Formats: sequence, structure tokens, C-alpha cells
Amino acid sequence: MIGDSLTTAALHRALDGTWQREQAVAANIANHETPGYKAIKVEFEAALDRAIRDFRRKASVSGENYMRALDPVKNAAIGVHENRTYSERADASNVNLEEENIEMAKVQLQYDYLTRQITDTFSRLRYAVREGR
Repeated sequence: MIGDSLTTAALHRALDGTWQREQAVAANIANHETPGYKAIKVEFEAALDRAIRDFRRKASVSGENYMRALDPVKNAAIGVHENRTYSERADASNVNLEEENIEMAKVQLQYDYLTRQITDTFSRLRYAVREGR
């Protein structure tokens, strides 16, 4: 299908992971005063990086095999887990509101960047299909 490439597969999965991270950070901020609440963390970059490296090792794939080779990239693991680190707070919550607000700003910038990249990718495809007209 047009647009199915390593770039678009990686961008889509990164968008999924970034969106889940934004949801986790929002939950952490909302629950920062909840006694005993443990912060939620989302990790996906290492799994996505491994899937991309594996795909590139199979660089000679084509056709239907190409689409199957993209599946690990499209489905790279997005890990969601509780941060079980020790809390210095009396209520046993380990959410640091200042760090979470910084993380939220960072995640929003990442998401904006990724959406811009995917928009640019499809704009280039649209331009090529129209032969520059």
C-alpha cells in the first residue's frame, strides 16, 4: 500500500507510544496528591529501535515479505509500568509534580514533532503522485 514504509511504520508506533506516555503523565499529575499512588512510566523507544535495526538487517525483503517484515516495527512493545522507587513523601506517593510537568512539556513537543514528520511524509507522497502539479 502507498505510504507503507519503515519511516511511516516507525512514526506511527512512536506516535502511539508518545500518546500513551502523555496519558500516563496526565494520570501522574492528576494523582500527585493521592496517598500511596505510584507514578506510571511508559517505555517504547528501545523496543522500537530494536525492531527498526532488525528490519534493516533484512533490507533485501520485497513485496509481501516487506509488509510482513514491517509488522515487528508496527507492533513494537510499549511498556507501561509503575515506578516502584522509594518515596520520601509521608503519604508514600512517589510523584514529583515538577518533574511530571517538565515531562508533559517534553512529551507534547515530541508529539508535535512526530505529527509534523508524518504530515511532511504524506505531503511528499502527495506531491510525487501529482507529479509536482
